[in-house]
Amino acid sequence: MTLQAYILFAIFFLIMIRIIGVFIQAPVFGSRLIAPQAIIGLSALLAVIIYPQIPVPQDFPSDIIGFAGLVAVQFLVGSVIGFISNIVLQAAQFAGAMLDIQLGLSAAAVYDPATGSSVNILNRFQFYFAMLLYLAIDGHHILIKSICESFKILPLTGVTYNGPLMGELIKLTGQIFYVGIQIAAPMLAALFIVQIALGLLSRVAPQMNVFMLSFPLNILVGVILFMFSLGFIKLALTNLFEKNFFDMLNAIKIMK
Repeated sequence: MTLQAYILFAIFFLIMIRIIGVFIQAPVFGSRLIAPQAIIGLSALLAVIIYPQIPVPQDFPSDIIGFAGLVAVQFLVGSVIGFISNIVLQAAQFAGAMLDIQLGLSAAAVYDPATGSSVNILNRFQFYFAMLLYLAIDGHHILIKSICESFKILPLTGVTYNGPLMGELIKLTGQIFYVGIQIAAPMLAALFIVQIALGLLSRVAPQMNVFMLSFPLNILVGVILFMFSLGFIKLALTNLFEKNFFDMLNAIKIMK
C-alpha cells in the first residue's frame, strides 16, 4: 500500500471512529437494543457520505503511534458530542427518579431491556417520553447535522483538550440536576403540600392511620398532577433539545 493510499484509508477510518464515539453515547443510537454491528455499519455509511468533504491534512502522522493517538482523540471527540446530546434524556430520567421516590414507587421496579437492569416506572416513562419527543422534533437529524458540522469546525488533526472544555462539560452535567428539578418541581411542591396536610390531619385525628393513607393518596395526587403536567414537560423538553444543538456546537468550537 502506498503512502497516499494509507493516508486516504486512515482518514476514512478516523471519520468513522469519531462517528462511532458519538453513536455509542447518543440517544436512540446508543440503546442496548441496537446491535453493535448496526452501529458500525451506520457509522461506515455516514463516513462514506462525509468522506469527500474532508481535506487531506498536511501534518498527518506516518507512524503507528501518532495514528493511534489520532484514533483515541477522534473517539474522545465523538464521545463528548454524544454525551452532550444525551444530557436532556438524562435530565428527564432524573426528574422521573425524584418523582418515583416521592410517590413511593421506588420499590416498584420493572425490568427494562434497553438498560438490562431494573428501573422505576416514572423514570422509564420520562425516558421514553423524552425519546419519542426527540424523534418527533427530528433530534436524530440534528445530531447527524452536528456530526457533519464537527468536521467543518474541528479538523481531524486540530483537536485540543483544555480547561474551558472541562468547565463546559461540568456546567452541562450540572444541568442534568438543574433541569430535572425544574421539570419535577411543580409535582414535588404539590406532594409536599399533601404531606403537610396529612401531618396536620394526624394531629387533628390521631386515631386515623395517616401513614397507610399517605401511600395511595400520594400516588393518586402524583399521577393526576403528572398527567396535567405532560404539556409543560413537553414544552420544556422541546426547548432543551433545541438548545442542546447549540451546546454541542459550542463544545466543538472549544476543542478547536
